[in-house]
Amino acid sequence: MNGITLEIFLLIVAASAIAVLQYFRGRRYNLALLRYSMDVLEKILRPRDKIFHVVGLYVGYKGVLWLDYKALSRSEVTVLLMPRYSAFYYPLSKLITRFDKVYLTYWFNRDIGGEAHVIKEGAYRRSPKSVVKNVDKMQFSETFIKGNKYYLVYDDGAIVRKLVRFIETLSNPDHVNHVAIVPENKSIYIFAKLDITTFEDIVEKSYRFAKTFA
Repeated sequence: MNGITLEIFLLIVAASAIAVLQYFRGRRYNLALLRYSMDVLEKILRPRDKIFHVVGLYVGYKGVLWLDYKALSRSEVTVLLMPRYSAFYYPLSKLITRFDKVYLTYWFNRDIGGEAHVIKEGAYRRSPKSVVKNVDKMQFSETFIKGNKYYLVYDDGAIVRKLVRFIETLSNPDHVNHVAIVPENKSIYIFAKLDITTFEDIVEKSYRFAKTFA
């Protein structure tokens, strides 16, 4: 085996070792994060029934938790994690996916008022105006919450102010990307970064917030 061939062989061995090590470390972390987030949801929401569907082995899950609080009927959650188990795709995903994500929606069985969206700058690669349906029929303004710029899209000033106050109560508002009340769907929608330091706070306070509409 000549020098060049040996070097290539050693590089392949090293890359394989790194890939295997990252796979087990990443898998372990993602599994722990999935279990943690499910436990938090069950502990705080205390559903009368629930169902979780795993997406891939370590990618995330979709869940429905049926609630028994007045007009608040259920909560739906989608969790999507970074591919930490892939040594070669994980660095790239930090540029594309950027962070672990949670989409949490509270559904009501009655009308809950006007429509309003609070969207953090940079939350989407597209303009906030292209994210919200019928944006041309609503008002558009900007505000800052603890140093972060947010776009306000709404047809009800009182509702959008309630959303802003909700975000201000969080321990780290920076982790919240989009909060909305959508009367067409009778729902409250939250798109946030999933982080073990703030997830429980987001779930607890969002549930408390949702109860104010029930």
